[in-house]
Amino acid sequence: MKSHSQTILITGCSRGLGKFLAEFFADKDWVVYAGIRRPEDIKQLKFVWKESHPSIYPIKLDITEEKDCQRVVKKIVANKEQIDVLINNAAYSLTGPTADFTPKEYLDILDTNTVGAFRLIREVVPQMRSQENGRIINITSLNGIIALPNSGLYCSSKFALEALGFAMRYELKKDGVWVTNIAPGAITSERKSVKRNSHLSARKRFWLINKLMPMVTQEKVARAVERVIKDPKPPVRVILGRDTQIITFLQRFLPQRLWDFLISFIWQR
Repeated sequence: MKSHSQTILITGCSRGLGKFLAEFFADKDWVVYAGIRRPEDIKQLKFVWKESHPSIYPIKLDITEEKDCQRVVKKIVANKEQIDVLINNAAYSLTGPTADFTPKEYLDILDTNTVGAFRLIREVVPQMRSQENGRIINITSLNGIIALPNSGLYCSSKFALEALGFAMRYELKKDGVWVTNIAPGAITSERKSVKRNSHLSARKRFWLINKLMPMVTQEKVARAVERVIKDPKPPVRVILGRDTQIITFLQRFLPQRLWDFLISFIWQR
């Protein structure tokens, strides 16, 4: 018999959005398995959550290791007999001239941001199919819709995750398993970033960008995830943030020459 509380697995919970999502759903009486890569972070958060969020179970999970992914999913199924939701949140960004990075750095970011999500999807799908119900939510990005200068490796990893989510949605929905990509713009607490350039970001160089396109809050992302979970037929993609809405609109409708000029002007070195 299934447990009464719904069970959710979230990756990248040591800090930022992942940590916020874990606490958000624990506050709503979900059983949360919080995937965390580093043992020292697990130890610290286990102490913090023991009192404040006892329904969060920090669990060692390196999504670049297939055996880790298999072990975690098997443990959840053995303990709870269900996995209702998987949130693929773990990721990092690389910023700088694309040609300055090495093939090894490219393979590494793909392994985490894209292949890591795929590893977990493969592990949860059999259980979700047997339940005839499940939600797989990929936290992608504006950078998974629009390719921007100095983010070539990160953008391509998120483009790949977007494509993976779209393809698998059509394959799995007949089994009651729904896949949704949530694409936020800049989030108030950003994920880990490795920078290879010294020039200021567009947001720091142009104050008007922050006025016209404020960052998305972690709470707004969490509430979007919650709506997707509750929706009996959720959309294939949810776009979050004024920056994502405006930039995708401009890219779609501006003449190519004008779009190229705009990008070159804003992201010039």
